[in-house]
Order: sequence, then structure tokens, then C-alpha cells
Amino acid sequence: MKTFITLLSAARSALSRLWALLFLFALACGLSAAHAQSVPVAVNTPVTVTGNIAPGATSLDIPFNVGGADGLRFDLIVPVNGATLSLIDPNGKVAIGPQDSRLSFEPGSGRTPPLPGGVFTGAELANPADGVWILRVSFPAAPVKTVALGTVFARSRYQVGIAIERTTLLAGEDVGVGLLVLDNGQPIKALTPSIAIGSAAAQAALDNGQGADGLANDGVYSVDHTFAVAGTFDIVGKVTIPTAKGPIQRNASAQVKVVPPQLQSQGIDLLTQRGANNCVSGLQVNIGFNVLKAARYSTLVRLAASNGKYIDVRKAGSYQLGPVTVSASYSAADLKAKLGSDGPFRVSQIDTLELGADEFTLAFRKRDAGVFNVNLSDLCAGAIELQKQLSVTPVLQDGYIASFKLAFPVKVRSAGFYQISFKVVGPNGEDIALLNASRSLQAGDNLVEATLASDKFQTVDGPYQAISLVVVQGANSARLTNMGSTDSYSRWQFYPKKAGDLDGDGVVGPADVSLITQQRGAALKPGDRRDINRDGVIDLRDARALQQLR
Repeated sequence: MKTFITLLSAARSALSRLWALLFLFALACGLSAAHAQSVPVAVNTPVTVTGNIAPGATSLDIPFNVGGADGLRFDLIVPVNGATLSLIDPNGKVAIGPQDSRLSFEPGSGRTPPLPGGVFTGAELANPADGVWILRVSFPAAPVKTVALGTVFARSRYQVGIAIERTTLLAGEDVGVGLLVLDNGQPIKALTPSIAIGSAAAQAALDNGQGADGLANDGVYSVDHTFAVAGTFDIVGKVTIPTAKGPIQRNASAQVKVVPPQLQSQGIDLLTQRGANNCVSGLQVNIGFNVLKAARYSTLVRLAASNGKYIDVRKAGSYQLGPVTVSASYSAADLKAKLGSDGPFRVSQIDTLELGADEFTLAFRKRDAGVFNVNLSDLCAGAIELQKQLSVTPVLQDGYIASFKLAFPVKVRSAGFYQISFKVVGPNGEDIALLNASRSLQAGDNLVEATLASDKFQTVDGPYQAISLVVVQGANSARLTNMGSTDSYSRWQFYPKKAGDLDGDGVVGPADVSLITQQRGAALKPGDRRDINRDGVIDLRDARALQQLR
């Protein structure tokens, strides 16, 4: 609806500008006297209406036809002084009269220089009846030939429009074309619209989330179409919408321009690269082009998995006329780390842009260019492979958490000693601990364990995050930014370095007593060290017990 309101606002602005020229235009063109003809008013689109005024005329009727509208409003420029306006409904009754508060008038005399007549604006009239409405204007005898010019806007809760990615397409491009159908901004489901493209027969448009339709039940009914040749094509969508007043027909249209591509496809090859023991070391996509325009180009090749993740490879170069091959490679390590699921892996998108000095121009596009039937188990193992799979177990002492036992998987190709490091931080990045260790790992899967204790756990609430894992052996290394997190432990659950030192300053003093006083009655955590006497509550008795520890 915002688009339609913007259109009407723009139309009003245009009317204001036209008003200043209208009087001179009428004189120059010598408009002949004629009765205005009824204009059909499409819903949700501003429609221009006009009526000629002959010298000596004292009235003018401008009829227009409205159907299926929920609201009706208008603007009308009448370049004759002393005019009055009424809006007549299809039954011949006055819907808005000259003295109606819903009708406003801006006189031209307030302009610089002053202009004859003025602009009538009618506020929205709810639920206008179907049929022919009339803008009826009365005025003193017109001194010269002139014309009344206005805009009528019939609003409907039912909005229909063509949905397409771009209005300039490439010959040979396969495109999803949709018809958007809304009721007060909400999608209307279970309709049977059709879309006709150019001279081709209309196709049934579907909103099932399959094929060209991106998302089911979103109100966009789509068809798949390949624009085989260059030219200009009209797109017309039609739909019948059931309403409480009976079915209504809504249409929408758009026009697209189809231009020849600057790069002509010579074929797309999908290569599976093999390593030791026939494992898959990587995937490669080779795109052959015949360059029809020498320029600098950038190509994006997207490899997508069924889980919605994808890897983009971009290649740029300056190409001369003739054959060129663009290659995109995806390593086994990237397939594991960035896609993380079994195949098939789909070459879902190939886009090439001409990189001009002032703008980028689409030179080639291909969707669903091919499929690699490869699973994660087929991929070659890296020298070191890491996964985000952290387990955390608290180690208790006297009912408090004394440390954490951490465990995480590390897969290596060769047995030997490996240097391992990572750090643990608080929820806001507070440094808690840094671990450096050397471990002897076997070839294949290993579960690395480490025990982590730090007094800093007593000053920061969790959850705590293990980050920046680095595993190194010789020239081989692997990194994992985020290993995982602990549960939301409280600082009060950790084994105290000094009994009763609650603020972590190394001594038991008035500040610790004050903390107990402030937090008396607070909910206890398991093993809460604020409960000094361990009676199950935080109260003044804990403050007295704490004073005995000073």
C-alpha cells in the first residue's frame, strides 16, 4: 500500500505543477468543447481524468467508473474562478457536496503570480458503490477555452502486482515471474491465478514453494519462464479473489526488456578431484564463455548444500573477444567446514557482471548449472580437522565447583605430538584462562581432554566460552574460532580461594560483610558460597559467620 500512497502523492505534486501551466496550455491548444467520457478507474493506481470547458460554459460533468473499491478520493484542477464541486454517486445522489467538510479547496489566487480557479481535494470516501461516479463542477461563464484535470484514486484492500527480479533480462535467462496477491497486506492463499508472458499462452501460477516459487503460501504465485530471444515482453497476471460480496477479478501487468548476453555460454564442466585412496580432494566448476564484448568481468559461482549453506567463489579478469574459461574450486576442507552436510552439492548460481567505469551490467546468468553427488565421507581427510563439539563437566570439591573437565574431538592424519591451545572467556569477553598443552594423538579420531581451573571464575558469571582453538604439528595447523560454551554458572558456585572472600580482593573484610547484607534473601545457587553457614538461606547470620573468618 505504501507504493500506492506514494504514487498518489506524486500525482498530486504533478497536479500542482501542471496547474501553473494549464491555463496557458488551454489557450495555446484551443481545446474544443466536448463532453467528458466515462473513464474506468483501476484500483490502487492513480487515474487521470479530464474535461473540456468551452467559452461561456457554466458546468462540467466528469464521469468515471469504479468497481470493487474500498475507498475513493480525488484531486481536480478547475482553472475557472468561482467554481463549486459535487461528487455524485451511481444512484444520482450527492455523496460530497460543495459545503462538505471532506472537500477542501486551494485557490489559485494565493499563488505567485495568481492563477485562475483552484484545486479541489476530496478526502477518502469509504466503500464506494460500483458504477459510474461523476465529478460535477459549476462555475460562472468560462471566459476562454480551458480544461479541468484531475486524479482519481480507488483504493482496494485487495492488492495485486507482478513480482520479478529485474525489468532488464538476458536472452536465454530462466526467471521466476510471480503475481503477488494481498488482502490488506497479508497473503491470500489457495487461489488459481494465471500469468501470460508475451504472445505465449497463459500459465497457471503456483504458490507451493517448488520450482520457481521460492516460499509456499507467501501470496506470490509463480511461473518459470525462459526468455529465449531479445525483445520487449508484456507480462499480464490475472486472478479471481473470493470475497464476502462475491468473486472479484484483479489484473496486474509489467513489461520487461530482454537483451543479448555479452558472454555466450560454451558449456559448464563439473570436475571431481581425487586424492589418495580415491578420496575426493575437491570440486571444480569450469565455465566456458565466448566473449562478445571485450571488458573486465567478475564472475560469482555458488555451490549450495541441502542444509541451506553455500560457498561463493568470485573470479575477475579482463577478457578479450573469443573463448575464455573461468574456474571455481572448492577444497575438501571448505566443503566440510562451510557446508557441513552430505551432498548432493548444487551449482545453484553463476552470475557474471561487466565492471564498467560507472556501473555494473549483468553479462551472464545461469541457475542450477549442475550437481555433485558427493558425501562428507567421500572427502579426503585434512592433516588436522577440528569440530565444534565441546563437552564440559564441572568437578566438585566440598560442594563447590573446583574446575571444569573439557573434552573435544581432534582428527589427525598422522600420529605424533601436537601443540594445542585455546582460551576461555566470560560472556562479555572477560579473560578467564589460557590453556597450552602438548598431546600425543593417534592417526584418526581423538578425544582431547583438559582440566581447567581459575580463580577468575569467582569474579565473572557464566556462561563461559571456549574460543581460539589452535592445533599445530610442524607445518600443519588448524584453527577453530568457537569451540562451544558452558551452562550459565554463577560466580558464587566456585570453590573459594579464601573462605569468606566474596569480592575477590584476597581478604575477608567489611566489603564482604556488606555484600552479604545487600544480597540477603537472594535465591541460592547450588553450592552458593554466599551461604556461609550453609543453612540454605542468605541472611544476617551469614554476615555474622563471615565476621568470624576475618
